[in-house]
Amino acid sequence: MSTTQRTATAQGDAAPPSWVTIPWPGAAVALGAVAAMVTTSIVAWPEMSAEIVTRAADGRHGESVSNRAVTAVALPLALLGLTALLSVVLRLDHELLHRTSLGRDRDPERARRVLSWTLSGVSVVLLVLHVGLVSLHTGDEFPLEQAVAGAVGVLLACLGAALPLAAPGGRFDGRLEHFRAALGPAYRLAAFVLVVGGVATIAAATISAGAALVAAASAVAGAFLVVIGVALHRRSNTGGRR
Repeated sequence: MSTTQRTATAQGDAAPPSWVTIPWPGAAVALGAVAAMVTTSIVAWPEMSAEIVTRAADGRHGESVSNRAVTAVALPLALLGLTALLSVVLRLDHELLHRTSLGRDRDPERARRVLSWTLSGVSVVLLVLHVGLVSLHTGDEFPLEQAVAGAVGVLLACLGAALPLAAPGGRFDGRLEHFRAALGPAYRLAAFVLVVGGVATIAAATISAGAALVAAASAVAGAFLVVIGVALHRRSNTGGRR
């Protein structure tokens, strides 16, 4: 171990992540989704209308139109860009925060896994949305709203799987450290709520997009309340024993 590494270890600073840390296997899911999007665009291209109206004109705004070239490439490029961004965000995060209390003693591997789960869920949403938009150009029947709602359920389940790993790290002093430590169990319980809510959203999407929206909103609100409630309860109990 070098002198610099020993000094960093003695001070409690983790070694910085590399500048490019690809969030596998989420990146593999994203690349697969991009390949599926591109294939869909190529196969459907001859049947796609030149333009579609995405929002009709009314007294407050004009007509919004999307051409097929934009529809064919926009979401695949967006997903590739997001994958590239998430591959460097760990090092950027380290550079910005490693000298602060929030940046001390954090595990880059946990963060990488969070990004992997998140990217997986977002990839499913963007893939379904892309297929739906292409279907609008071709005139094919596709339950866009329900399909996207079901994909949001997948995203919620992925976020739930990642949530225990996303509990705030860092090292603080006094009461703030007790509150940070209390968030770990809170995040685990909230993760269960999100996963169950994601499955419920997928099931509700088979009925209607509206029902799925209610299920998804309830899951997010429930997870948020669980985090706040459990963390405050554990913080109060910890503070009372001191």
